[in-house]
Amino acid sequence: MKLIQYEFIKIIQKRSLVIFLVILCFVNIGIFAYVQNLDTTIPPSSYHQLQTDLASIPNHQRYEYIKTEYEKYQGFLTIEQLTTLRLNVQDNQYMIDSILSDFPDVEEKYGKLYKENHQPVYTKDLESEVLFLENILNEFQKLHDYPSYIENIQAKAHMISQISIFHKENSIEEKNIQKTANDYQSRINTPITYECEKGISSILSFPITSLMIILAMMVIASSLIIDEKEKKLFSIIKITPKGQYQTMFAKCVVMFLIIGVITICMMVSELLYASYIYGLGNLSRSVQSLAQFYQCPYSLTVIEFIGLFIFIKWLAACLIGTLMLLCAIVFKNKITTMVLMIFIMAIEYGLYLIISPLDSLYLLKYFNLFSILQTDTFFQIYRNIDVFHQLISLQVLTFIGLVCLLLIMIVLTTMTYHYKRNMRIQNIEIKNFKHFSFPSLSLFQQECYKIFFVQKVFILCLLCIFVQCYQYHYVPIYQDSEEIIYQQYMKELEGPLTNEKEQWLLKLQKHYDNLNQQLSLISQKEKKGLISHSLAITLQQEISQQQIGEQSFQKVFQQYLDIQKNPQKQFVYPMAYQQYFIETTWTFMPTLLLCLFLLMSMSHVMSYEYQNHANLVTQLTLKGRKPVLKIKLGLSLLIGFIFLVITMFPSLFLLQQKYGFASLSASATSIQDFAIFPSWISIGVICLASFVLKILAVIFIIVIIHVVGVKTKNHLLTLFISTAFLLMPMILSYGGYHVLDAISLYPLFFAGQYISSVQGLLQILFSLLGYGILSVLGLRYLFAYYQNV
Repeated sequence: MKLIQYEFIKIIQKRSLVIFLVILCFVNIGIFAYVQNLDTTIPPSSYHQLQTDLASIPNHQRYEYIKTEYEKYQGFLTIEQLTTLRLNVQDNQYMIDSILSDFPDVEEKYGKLYKENHQPVYTKDLESEVLFLENILNEFQKLHDYPSYIENIQAKAHMISQISIFHKENSIEEKNIQKTANDYQSRINTPITYECEKGISSILSFPITSLMIILAMMVIASSLIIDEKEKKLFSIIKITPKGQYQTMFAKCVVMFLIIGVITICMMVSELLYASYIYGLGNLSRSVQSLAQFYQCPYSLTVIEFIGLFIFIKWLAACLIGTLMLLCAIVFKNKITTMVLMIFIMAIEYGLYLIISPLDSLYLLKYFNLFSILQTDTFFQIYRNIDVFHQLISLQVLTFIGLVCLLLIMIVLTTMTYHYKRNMRIQNIEIKNFKHFSFPSLSLFQQECYKIFFVQKVFILCLLCIFVQCYQYHYVPIYQDSEEIIYQQYMKELEGPLTNEKEQWLLKLQKHYDNLNQQLSLISQKEKKGLISHSLAITLQQEISQQQIGEQSFQKVFQQYLDIQKNPQKQFVYPMAYQQYFIETTWTFMPTLLLCLFLLMSMSHVMSYEYQNHANLVTQLTLKGRKPVLKIKLGLSLLIGFIFLVITMFPSLFLLQQKYGFASLSASATSIQDFAIFPSWISIGVICLASFVLKILAVIFIIVIIHVVGVKTKNHLLTLFISTAFLLMPMILSYGGYHVLDAISLYPLFFAGQYISSVQGLLQILFSLLGYGILSVLGLRYLFAYYQNV
């Protein structure tokens, strides 16, 4: 126990290791949050609202409710598609006939409801609503069919056991049939609860957590073995009374404990966040109430299943950790050790991907480090394995094998450590290869190397790029038919009002007025008995088809009337500006990601010299103070700008592709949200000002982090204090809690929400002046106290 305590203290005292592990936990929850909020088609609020609605509906009625809602909105979407296709009947007649053949009575059944109100409840448009309800219905359908699924297993087992070809005494086939029936026998009366499982499934299937755990284990294994090899401590440790088996066993236990803490922290943080944005439902419901795990034969509640999930993930992580420890002990070179670890992981991942579940080598797919570490796929199947003519379920066999293999690896690791004589690090030397070294006296190059490579900022840059590419690879942006028509109108009219545009608009308005008059005359004739009711409906339907797009046109015509009153305005399609500058759907998560990466990368810049006591030397040199400080600030600003571009550009690019940021030279008053500005200010100037405010916010963040770093002289304190002061008020403001708005950067990052009123502009000005003055005072403090003892 003393050895375990000492090994644990050694790990805790390695501040860089602790910071790296904390950063991994923050990055994991940050990426998780980013992933969950990226889908603008079906946002998390849709699932949360559905969970709230289902809570007020009896459990036995929830399936029918979702089924009815899906059919209704599927009908609405079909009517909308028919409406769009009938804009050009001649070209689209075949598609119209095809849709009507699939849904012959859709207009009769849902036409009246569509006219009364066809707005979606959970999403922003009909297509997203149908997709959302379809996903939920597919989940509920599995739950609805679960009793039949269990009964079929029992019925098939009874039927097959009666067939003579299978009815062989002690045959594997008969044993498998009977074992399957027995395993599911107790599940016949399992209560099924219909609740949305998005929150649970998003946690259990998130692959980045497994990657973060592997990275953590590589660093911990390196710290436990390679660091002590480099310091040549094993030559002393191994000659002590307890420097052999006990020391290695203590290192294994400490690694297991740390990995357990990291795994729990990552999973619990994801659980809390998913509970906040999705809702987890009743955690005491059966695990079979999760459609993904309906094949699970065990009697578990959801909360018990999550606990088992975390435990198995931890065991798999421990096994990988002991493998990494063994590699670190055996090999003399650090690079060789790392390459071999990566190579083993690559082989396991390749087997996990390539081998088919029906292949004869399927055990290499399921009894696999990646399969067990990911864990969710591990519980989604039911399969029995023949072990010496005894059938064992795949989960039980894997669990037993995992525990046995972990014990074997612990013994093998301790034995290898005991018999390994040479525990020193050696460099790789290649014969006939000359290594030329060019030492640089440039302060700029030295600081670049220190920040980007020693402090690993380049890894954060690559990770930020990876996250953005991963997220924005498939991002759907859906437009309903009215929005498409409106966009087409605005593309035709874009720019200042001309005589040709005015005549065209008046002609269309007259056309729609005539159609409305005809509808009114038809109604009057029907009331007077001049025409029959069926004829009136036929005539009204023909006219209604010609009215398609009138609602979108009226939005355009309102802009025309506004331009007549204010000639300085122009026709502008505002969707891209509203999405990017006014709303937060596309900008909050990139902004949060930007702040997280700035905090992680900047917290070590100033405190590095203090924690390594290098300031005792550099402060005595000619250029060890202000010149170095200026270079650090310049590089920090460069890194901040890089992160700003990486996080903000992808969403900007996607919106430009879909909607277009046209009419940048038009007056800002052309967009209703910018109407408060003078007419001589263009939309492009507003966009540029918004970007400048973001740059200033980044500068303020960097300066404040550096001031805290010089004041505390500790990067852990710098990270936590800066997070509490800079990030928490902004998150609270986004969540609707405006208690700390006075000290929040929210008005600078999301200025579009404030520019529609004078009060909002004053809020931006107050935030700008406040942080500007604070940053100026911070710079004065930096130049006065940097490198002071």
